[in-house]
Amino acid sequence: MSEINPIIRLRAKPSRTNAIKAKCAECMGCTADHVERGFRELIRTCSSKACPLHAFRPYQANSVQKPAKTGHLDAFGCEV
Repeated sequence: MSEINPIIRLRAKPSRTNAIKAKCAECMGCTADHVERGFRELIRTCSSKACPLHAFRPYQANSVQKPAKTGHLDAFGCEV
């Protein structure tokens, strides 16, 4: 279970990527003791565009364009 549970994976190996995966999985109903069936598809099709992690969520198709890593918040409509 720990091999596919993003929350347990984060505890074993903290990283930015693992933190995003764990937060998205948690939002879709996963816990350290429970993996929600189909959570990857739920994350892929997430419609919560107000979430600050929406553009960075895992399991997206490669055709989805992610914001550029420029350090600016322009991609989110914020003025710097």
